[in-house]
Amino acid sequence: MKLKLLFVIFFSVNLSVAQIAAPPVPETWENDIWLSNQWMHFSTVDYTFNQDCLPVIAVLQVLDFSSNTFIDSARLTTSYNANNLISETVNELWNGDTEIWENDRRSTQAYSGNNLIEIINYLWIDNVWQLDSRITNTYNTNNLIIESVIENRDLNMNAWIPATKQEFTYNAVPLLINTLGSEWDQTNQVWINDGRTTFVYDVNNLLNTKTFEDWENNDWVNDNQEVYTFDSNDFLIETLISNWNASTIVYDLERRELYTNNSQGYYTELIRDNYLLGSWIHASRDRRTYPECYTLNIENNATVTFSVYPIPAH
Repeated sequence: MKLKLLFVIFFSVNLSVAQIAAPPVPETWENDIWLSNQWMHFSTVDYTFNQDCLPVIAVLQVLDFSSNTFIDSARLTTSYNANNLISETVNELWNGDTEIWENDRRSTQAYSGNNLIEIINYLWIDNVWQLDSRITNTYNTNNLIIESVIENRDLNMNAWIPATKQEFTYNAVPLLINTLGSEWDQTNQVWINDGRTTFVYDVNNLLNTKTFEDWENNDWVNDNQEVYTFDSNDFLIETLISNWNASTIVYDLERRELYTNNSQGYYTELIRDNYLLGSWIHASRDRRTYPECYTLNIENNATVTFSVYPIPAH
């Protein structure tokens, strides 16, 4: 059985000083899983940067259990426009039988100034790129994103069909204080509430809690909550995730994330634990090293966070 792990890109659309800044793209990203009371190295992503300290190629290798060696799995190539903003990404999968990289998916990005206004996603089908989905972003006069709509491509109708929508609300700082998610009702041609997230900050404008709610029976009901802890340098060191218990009317601990940061506030280690029977049990670990150019006062303009889907250790 072939193991296929795909690169995906989470565009950190500029939310001003919204919540927690994503770490920059690492030079090496290693992922471990907790197995038999010890860490087992499972995957590695190596990034190559251009002269502007922007990632242009990322190669994912995963552990082949049968041979106990690391083998190629996926490759992501990124292109930029004249403003060092991402213009295109191409994801390829490694074919172990033919030993060549094969196209899998592709994205193109369009901007208004520095604002990302459109992402078009394609799938490689029958040796051609076919339209798959589209993301359209709308901004206010302060260049804050206020709406993001995802549409799927209907090849039979040759049209874009709305799927989901996110709306963003800010306070005067501006900080992101609320997101409202909706799903498109194709039958009635209306948006239906799906979920919302509320952000609460402390007196220093550090994110304190993020609360998620679901829309059920025409009412908002609690779903889960994240609580954030920062050190004296305002670096994130812990995230606690809890699920709402409707029976006891409290949030029950589910998992946590523990961060170890370097002097710049970029995390070098992230340990994910699950809460089981009153104890914390290791689940996975990320280890990151960063290129020297990040410490040489070279501006990094990559407004994108690279990840792997699905996360190998989950």
